[in-house]
Amino acid sequence: MATLEEHARGGLKAIEEKRWDDAIEHFRTAVQLGPDRPDIRHALGTAHLHRGDTGNAVEPLEAAVQLSEPFTAPEHQAMRREFHLTLATVYQLLDRVGAARAALQEIIRRWPEEVEPYLQLGQLLLSSCHPEEGCRIYADAADLLDREQRQSADALVGSVKAFLESDHDPLAFLEAHGDSYRSYFDEIARAQLEQGWYAEAARMTRRDDGEVVPLLPEGSRPYALERVDLVNPADGSVSTVYSEREPMIVAVEGLEALSQVPVTLLSKGHPFQVWVSTRAPWHWLSVVVQFREPGAAQELIDRVEPTLGSWYLAGFNGEFGDKDTGRFHYVTDPDTLGTRGVTWVVDLGRAKWDAIPDLLRKLGVLHERHPIQRVLFGEGRVPEDE
Repeated sequence: MATLEEHARGGLKAIEEKRWDDAIEHFRTAVQLGPDRPDIRHALGTAHLHRGDTGNAVEPLEAAVQLSEPFTAPEHQAMRREFHLTLATVYQLLDRVGAARAALQEIIRRWPEEVEPYLQLGQLLLSSCHPEEGCRIYADAADLLDREQRQSADALVGSVKAFLESDHDPLAFLEAHGDSYRSYFDEIARAQLEQGWYAEAARMTRRDDGEVVPLLPEGSRPYALERVDLVNPADGSVSTVYSEREPMIVAVEGLEALSQVPVTLLSKGHPFQVWVSTRAPWHWLSVVVQFREPGAAQELIDRVEPTLGSWYLAGFNGEFGDKDTGRFHYVTDPDTLGTRGVTWVVDLGRAKWDAIPDLLRKLGVLHERHPIQRVLFGEGRVPEDE
């Protein structure tokens, strides 16, 4: 029978070779043989993380942090910091904003000379509706940063503070993304359109009665019709203007530093909080609606889906475009976020800016029935415990 150390070595070798399932099995067995070993628990959590199984990484990583408490000798502190930082990272990946914030604050309290937790906490706060607090964390870390880090931090914090002190509406960032994407789409598509390609064509299918109708992918919501960026009618080949895996991020003149990281900024004058990320790609726009009251997953989706569906169909059918252009292309199924949030991603295609005010108006009507706490556009996170 293999020993604990043999299983540990086998797990490490499996990670090196990217055999994640084998690594997990080795470390699970090692945990059974040495349940009080925090390093083995951490290795198991890390293996889950490598496999993309982030949810199952939490329990062993939390156990590693707890089991490492008695290890107070100086030579153990680097190991303990790594355990705490890995756990904080997993919380962030799971959008557990409150837990991640608390974990990073605890690391700073215990090891105040370590720069990494300051940087992570500052970025977390900037991206989760606490820009002022994020700026303060960067200021607290100033003496710990090297020259290059300090220059970047100063530029970022200076841009955030300048924007907060101005009268500008952060929806301008989203509008700028829309303007840039439409211009980019037109430029890329021009040559293919001259060759007879069609832009923003709906995916179609022929019914049993012979009529050609828009294709609804199997299992999709009844409103989730799709368009393609460009299609060649000669052979049906499809061309994509831009990949959602590489979303187009644009900078606003004078505030270029804000495009480097997601910074969430509050747009005023709405019946609920409206937060806009400085990174809000028009063709792969994340939207989060967070209600004041919690609910079961399906209940939360049922609250928002009629609004989402009517808005998406209006955009798909060209309500926010011109006669022949400017239609929504794609929408994901809505998903829940914590116990109060619903999120989806939409490709707005060449739709005009009017699409966003229209969504906010529709959400205002929803707000009267199911009070909304905040809406977030673009890359970022919403705090769950506020």
